[in-house]
Amino acid sequence: MNATRAAVRIEGRGPVALALALFLARQGFEAGSVSLDPVPTDLPPPLASRSLALSLGSWQLLSRVALPAPAAPIARVEVSLRGHAGRTRIQAAELSAPALGYVLRYGALHRALSAALGALGARVPAAPPDDGDRSTDAPLTVIADGDPGDASRARDFNQTALLAEVIVERDGYGTAFERFTDEGPLALLPLPEARRYALVWCGRPDRSAQRAALEPGAFADELLDAFGSALGSLRLAGERTLTPLERRVRARLGDARQIAIGNAAQALHPVAGQGLNLGLRDAFELAQQLGELRAARRPLADAAPRFARARRADRSLTVALTDTLAQAFTIPALAGVESLALDALDLTAPVRHRLAEALMFGLRAR
Repeated sequence: MNATRAAVRIEGRGPVALALALFLARQGFEAGSVSLDPVPTDLPPPLASRSLALSLGSWQLLSRVALPAPAAPIARVEVSLRGHAGRTRIQAAELSAPALGYVLRYGALHRALSAALGALGARVPAAPPDDGDRSTDAPLTVIADGDPGDASRARDFNQTALLAEVIVERDGYGTAFERFTDEGPLALLPLPEARRYALVWCGRPDRSAQRAALEPGAFADELLDAFGSALGSLRLAGERTLTPLERRVRARLGDARQIAIGNAAQALHPVAGQGLNLGLRDAFELAQQLGELRAARRPLADAAPRFARARRADRSLTVALTDTLAQAFTIPALAGVESLALDALDLTAPVRHRLAEALMFGLRAR
């Protein structure tokens, strides 16, 4: 089968698109049966340096199809509330897991997936231009990049994420921190380099803009005041970028030969780092279903309704969880109760473990 009659056409060049191509190859899709947008060899520096948090489940899925990229394991997550003593700790050792997840940079993940695709050679050819063909033998199109579109269900959190890297005085030894403030969550995630952390600081748009404009020393002081002294002094490393935060979930596609996954299906708040992980689970589930349909010699377009049903629970749970965490701790009057709730969660291992497993592996319907 040549590239113009590929059975599956993937629109996208990001990690979810590349992972889907690799998962499909693992399902036995032959040379020319999958087409993919040309994969760039060089990424813009701001994109290449962006930090990503992969759950243990995502790490295991990607390890099936690509060599691991340089990453920092998350051995422990500490959740706390600014100005209050309540906190919850989740530890990989309690779950008999090698790690809760891993933190790496976009460029490192992209190189690892690109190298795995390169090893497949001609099995994943570049996609031809879309000529509008909607005939019965047109390929199934998977939209794996972009955004959910203007008709998506949206929620504005009135928050902007300030992204940066910081160098800390004391190494956290694999600990990721999620600190909730009355403006939104503030996360520090360990990077592969010692004493270097990725910062995701969600706050009101005006305050985030002011922080982005602060002189580095003043910024470090304000960050230390918001985060606390768990890692000692903090020093800004590199540029700061701002990203407005809005949750958007795509409306159902009308064409059975089109399926949206990843950011093209849902764009989530970064709290708990679930967006990419949800997209990778989308890609894996879709590849599984397409492999089953192919083996049964059934039309691949039959996957659309089955895929929607299979992914509904995981998507709904993850969207609801991130929506709740994004704003649950922003009401000062409830801070005392929320602090007690964090302490109670820390003392209730079964509930804490179920939450950790949902964040690590999602809710699979299969």
